[in-house]
Amino acid sequence: MQIGKKDVIWNVAATFMRIASGVVVLPLVLRLLPTQEVGLWNIFIRIGTLAALLDFGFSNAFGRNITYIFSGVKELKAEGFNAVPDGDKSISYGLLKSVISAMRRYYGILTTIFLLIFFIISPFYLTRILADYHGNKQEIWISWFVYGILVAYQLYTYYYSSLLTGRGMIKRSLQIVIIGQGSRIVASVIFLLAGFGIISLVLGQLTSDIVNRYLSYRAFYDKETKLRLKEKSTISVKEVMKIMTPNSVKIGISTLGTFLVSQAVMFIAPLYLSLEVMASFGTTKQMIDIIVSLGGIWMGTYYPKITLYRVNNDTESVKRLYLKAKLNMIASFIICGLGLMIVGPFLLELIHSKTLLLPTSMIALFLLISFLDANHGMAITILLTKNEVPFVKAVILSGIAVICLLFMGLKLTHLGIWGMILAPGIAQAAYQNWKWPLLVRLELKVRFSDYIAAFTSMLRPSNAQ
Repeated sequence: MQIGKKDVIWNVAATFMRIASGVVVLPLVLRLLPTQEVGLWNIFIRIGTLAALLDFGFSNAFGRNITYIFSGVKELKAEGFNAVPDGDKSISYGLLKSVISAMRRYYGILTTIFLLIFFIISPFYLTRILADYHGNKQEIWISWFVYGILVAYQLYTYYYSSLLTGRGMIKRSLQIVIIGQGSRIVASVIFLLAGFGIISLVLGQLTSDIVNRYLSYRAFYDKETKLRLKEKSTISVKEVMKIMTPNSVKIGISTLGTFLVSQAVMFIAPLYLSLEVMASFGTTKQMIDIIVSLGGIWMGTYYPKITLYRVNNDTESVKRLYLKAKLNMIASFIICGLGLMIVGPFLLELIHSKTLLLPTSMIALFLLISFLDANHGMAITILLTKNEVPFVKAVILSGIAVICLLFMGLKLTHLGIWGMILAPGIAQAAYQNWKWPLLVRLELKVRFSDYIAAFTSMLRPSNAQ
């Protein structure tokens, strides 16, 4: 599995295109769309996050086990893993075919469940949100249902990403992201300038997803892979799911907790705050989410390789890549965070945006809380490479705490946006922000000198990882 600095560069390029899709499109959105529509779009894009809850942790389990298979593992386990024997790195295509069959069946069922829930809940939820909306409500309803069907398509083809990253095709998957984001920019800009309003953003995302999924399919299923898979028999889907389910359920419950911590605010707050306020909060959150994405580039690129090191019991290499990922994240938050606070308001004023960012003091606190969250999330990612899930209870309790604090802040006080920012920050700081980084530091025996060595290594141009 060849993953190196070139893959990091491609990841930077892909992240840049994700940002570009916002940098190029967002000014048009902020200038052409009314503030209420911007607020609505920020609610729209959380539907995909909500749909990801239905995945219930299986994408992580599928992707990790695909990596195990391409690393030479011949038998999958419900917990832990079998170390790869020396000298036998061959791929079990029968096992691979079995996992792919299970993925297709699982996501097909999941998509059906999502569509049922979406069409049942939408009339009640969207009616409440649009109570004070002054624009064309029929256009919003059409956009909402088209976007819901788009999310269903995303969910049905969710496993394509697991196939590519699990196989270690990082560069190829990132090239596909770049092409997909480019198509999104072009389509969104064309429809926005043509006056299609919020539906422009839906059509832009639809174009991107179709291009992305088509190219992903072509990349993974090359001639040799198709031939090898065709001639192999499979074990039953039931047997594969029996292996995947224990840890997937744990991760799924954890994902629910993570959703409550980071995303529930975007569904609950509109019931208490105006769409104008949600527009400012949502726009600021999008900017900070970009910084989080930049901070996760190194970990996202090298995750399959870290998993490979795990199955080969190479703890020192796991530690080295983990520390480099952490240093990349720290640098991203410092540089980009300062840029957001200093340059962000000026740029929005320059484009005559109808929607403003939050005040600087709020952005600073938002950045700090997001950094602590990303830091412990990175530690959790390292723990998952062992195919163990020790954090289920903590994540759920944190999620419940966030919901309680959020309702208290919005209903019983006048904190408003401060309450939206503080609720997850307080809940996470109580346990998760320090627990999982500490656990990883003790397990990998991380010392301060290791950070120095990792930083020095990153500065060497010849260093491949």
